[in-house]
This record gives sequence, C-alpha cells and structure tokens, in this order.
Amino acid sequence: MFPAGDEAESHTHPIVTYMLIGINVGVFFLEYSDPWTYELMILRYGFIPRLLTINPLDGFLRMLTSMFLHADIMHIFGNMVFLYIFGDNVEDRMGHVKFLIFYIIFGIVASLAHFMIDPTSKIPAIGASGAISGVMGAYMVMFPFSRVRVFYRFFMVRLPAVVYLGFWFLLQLLESMLPDYTGIAYWAHIGGFLAGVVVAPFFRKKRRRQTIVQYYYYY
Repeated sequence: MFPAGDEAESHTHPIVTYMLIGINVGVFFLEYSDPWTYELMILRYGFIPRLLTINPLDGFLRMLTSMFLHADIMHIFGNMVFLYIFGDNVEDRMGHVKFLIFYIIFGIVASLAHFMIDPTSKIPAIGASGAISGVMGAYMVMFPFSRVRVFYRFFMVRLPAVVYLGFWFLLQLLESMLPDYTGIAYWAHIGGFLAGVVVAPFFRKKRRRQTIVQYYYYY
C-alpha cells in the first residue's frame, strides 16, 4: 500500500523537508553521472558496519553520507515520496532546526540498529529510509488519527496514520525475520522508526493564542 498524501494541516513552510529532498535528488544525479562515479560513491560513502569497529570516525561519517545515497530510481522515488508526505507536518511541529537535527539523529540510530544486527558486515548500506522511518514514527505519535490516502490495488482508501504506519512497522518486523538476504536493511527501518516514536512525545501540540474580540459602543 503506497501513500498518496495525508490530511494533517501544516502551518509553516517545510523548507527543511524540501531542502533534504533537493539534496537527495541532486546527489542521485551525481551518482548516476557515469557508472564509475556510482560505484566509487557507494564504496567511499556507504555505511559499512565493520568499519565502525575498525575506524570509528570514518564509520560515523559514513552514517551521515550514506543517508544521501540511493541505489536506483525506484529507491529514491519511494523515499522522497514518504519524506514529502510525512516530513512537512513533523517539521511544522518540531520547528525547522530541530527537525533537521532529529532527522540526522534518526538516520544515525537507524545505522546503529543495522550495525548491531551484523557488526562484521562488509556490505555498504545506503539510503534515506532509516531517517525517514524516524519521521514516520514521529508522525504516527503526533498525528495518530490524521487520515493518510493510500493506493490499494485499483482504489484509494483513507486510513488513520496509526493504522497505516503501525501496519508498515509490523511489516518491517515480519520481513526482518526472513532467513535469506533481501538487500533491504529492515532493522535500520525499525531502529529509525522507534527513535521517532520515542522523540515525538517531547513535542506536544502547542496551543495557539486566540484573540479575544470585544464589541462595545462608545460615545
């Protein structure tokens, strides 16, 4: 079930969300400028769990750079759609600067979760989905009953965010138990999502000031 949009209101312009989408798309075009560039960028900037124990500084920096690399057009398209749909409202609730900080933190937590599952892996991990999973986890807590429009076969249905995103998370848990290599870092999704769930309660809905208008006659 692929999301097509949501119905939660946003009161600010999501400049950080758009900035992140722009950077990811720009890096993607740079990756695919030629085959050699793609291979070199994956090897040089992808997150390799084993490096975190051998060279912690390099491993940490790769946690950051790997968030902006994608494998193919469908990979980046799916990630950017999810970020576009859920990012604006979470950014609105957190504020621009804090949203950017926590987006990066979600990505780091996602990489650490991936590392803990297989710390000796030499396979590069790339993609923004770990950080975006954190945004999705935060959205589920902040806007649990906001309707998400979802494509289901030939129909579009409206589901509460807690239902749609809860089902998505459950699916990640189930697929993480698959015995064979799938090429998808499910535990990065799980770790990022849980980080978002933990952080979200600290950003309770702010009460907006209401102007009290008094009507009166004067002489």
